[in-house]
Amino acid sequence: MNALSRWYGIVATASRIGFRELVTFYTWRTWVFGWFLRLIAQVVFFGTIGLLSGSEERVRYLAVGNAAVVVCIEAMVVITTTVRERGQGTLALQVAAPADFALTYLARGAYCLLVGIVSSTGVFAAAAMIFRLSMPFPQVLLVPFFLALAGCSAYGLGTAVGALVLRRPGLQWLALNTGYMSLMTFCGVNVPVDHWPAPIAALAELLPLTHALQALRDLLAGAPASTVLAGLGCEALVALAWTALGVVLLERAVAGERRRGTIELSA
Repeated sequence: MNALSRWYGIVATASRIGFRELVTFYTWRTWVFGWFLRLIAQVVFFGTIGLLSGSEERVRYLAVGNAAVVVCIEAMVVITTTVRERGQGTLALQVAAPADFALTYLARGAYCLLVGIVSSTGVFAAAAMIFRLSMPFPQVLLVPFFLALAGCSAYGLGTAVGALVLRRPGLQWLALNTGYMSLMTFCGVNVPVDHWPAPIAALAELLPLTHALQALRDLLAGAPASTVLAGLGCEALVALAWTALGVVLLERAVAGERRRGTIELSA
C-alpha cells in the first residue's frame, strides 16, 4: 500500500506539472480558436476530398479516419518532452530525484494524451455534424474509449522515439512529424491498410492506431462484438509493447547520459 501511495503521489505531481505547463502555452481561447479549429480544418479538408468523389461512404471513411488520428498527433508531442527538459535544465533534477525517471516522464507528458482524447472526440463530433454522418446510437458513445486506446499506443511510440532523440535535439520535430505522418499514411486513415504492399501492411499491424481504427469502423458499421473486441485486444497489445519498449529505451538513454556525464548539458 505504501508503494502504491508513493507511485500515486509521483504520478499526480508529475501530471499536475505537465498540465501547468500546458496552460502556459494556451489560454482556452487560443486553444479553441487556434489549435482545435486547425484540427477541424484538417478533417474537413480530407472529408471534402470524399465529397468530390461523390461517395458518401468515402466521406465517412476519410472523416472518421482523420478524426481518429488526431489523438495520435497530440499524444506523440511527448517526443519533444525529453529535449525540452534538457533545454530547461530540469532533466538532471528529475534523474537525481528519488523516483523512477520513466514513471515521472510518462506522467509528466500525460496531458498530451488526455488533451488528445478530448481534441479527437471533439473533432469526431464536429466532422459528424459537418458531413451529416449517421452514427449508430448508443454505440457512438464508446468512441472516446477507442480513441483513448489508440492514443495510448501512440504515446508509447512517442516515448520510444523521444528516448532516441534525447541526444539529438535537432531531430525532435522531424521525428514527430515523420511519426504521425507515417500513422496517417499507413494505418488505414485515408486508404485501407491492404492497399499497401504486403511488407508495409505487415508493418502497419505493429503500429499504433491500425487496430483501434479498424475496430472503431467495425463498431460504427454494426459488426459483431467479437470482431470489435478482437481489434481492441490487438491494439492493447500494441500499446503495451510500445510502452514497454519506450520505458526500456528511455532508461537506457538516461543511463548512457549519466555514464558520459553529459546529462546536465542543455539543448
